[in-house]
Amino acid sequence: MRTMISVAATTGLLEIIKNTGADPDQVLCRVGLDRAALSNMEGFIPCSVFARMLEEAARATGDPFFGLHFGERFNPKNIGPLTYVVLNSPTIAVADEHVARYFKLYNQAAKAFFTVEGQRAYLQSVLVDLDIATPRQQNEYGMVIRLNTIRLMVGSQWAPLEVRFAHEASEDVSEHLRIFGAPVLFGYSTNAFVIEREFLERQIPAADRRLYRIMKRYLEQVLAEMPPEDGLLASVRRGIAESMREGEPNLARVAKKMAMSPRTLQRQLKERGMEFKKLVEDTRRQFALNYLKNRRNTLTEIAFLLGYSEASAFTRAFRRWTGSPPLAYRGQAASRAAPLVSAEAG
Repeated sequence: MRTMISVAATTGLLEIIKNTGADPDQVLCRVGLDRAALSNMEGFIPCSVFARMLEEAARATGDPFFGLHFGERFNPKNIGPLTYVVLNSPTIAVADEHVARYFKLYNQAAKAFFTVEGQRAYLQSVLVDLDIATPRQQNEYGMVIRLNTIRLMVGSQWAPLEVRFAHEASEDVSEHLRIFGAPVLFGYSTNAFVIEREFLERQIPAADRRLYRIMKRYLEQVLAEMPPEDGLLASVRRGIAESMREGEPNLARVAKKMAMSPRTLQRQLKERGMEFKKLVEDTRRQFALNYLKNRRNTLTEIAFLLGYSEASAFTRAFRRWTGSPPLAYRGQAASRAAPLVSAEAG
């Protein structure tokens, strides 16, 4: 199965192409997409298609720096929960650990990590499994977004000690220098920001601890509950999990996320002996059981994370799944665990 990227990555893309005088529909046609595939910002498209789309946009607009300029105009908050966890992390190091852990939920082709050598640290990323030899435009787009995300955390004037790219240099690097405000090097094995080691411990002054806790639990739950195997059912479950943030998950919304018609999705589920409604119930139930294990999660918070409009709707659904209201189930689970703890202590 091909790696996928959130449609949110294309936010504003068609408008930028149009504003240059180029035809965005022609760019989409060249990569085998139409506007319908980009109509739902919670959906997904193949990573290779997105990379080729940026390269085609650069050609169509005559802008060799298209990836840089698109990234410059892109609001990192469009990415969704991942950005809110990063922006509200206690330190830069913790924020980058979250990027490394959760980025696959947004872009399956991107791997992010950081390393430390002496007094320097390297915030690194690399794109894999793309059907394109040199994804220059996506490399540059991604690095500008990462730059702007850090600037949202610590201030708009921040710049790394050095910027490294995993592609060869272009003839003109003036725009790179203007945007990053740092020396720019090319031809490395990964994209990277070189920073002072102590910057990793920099605290994020505007971090909201409550929002951080809620969004982190949501992302952790998505990772925990999504099946490890590739396949249609795994993709549908993931689409349902994403849809829960918007309210009641429905077939049309999830089908859009998968760039297919509701009828096609329904047919493919039927071929596997599965109903969409059952997948929604199973996904919500598993998320709910895990959320209830953590006593810090209130019923209102759990209802919000599962896409219910109010806690009472969640309570009714939970009774249907288990025969018990959520708080009673939580108490029963705690009492069942208590003897085990006592026995181990003895």
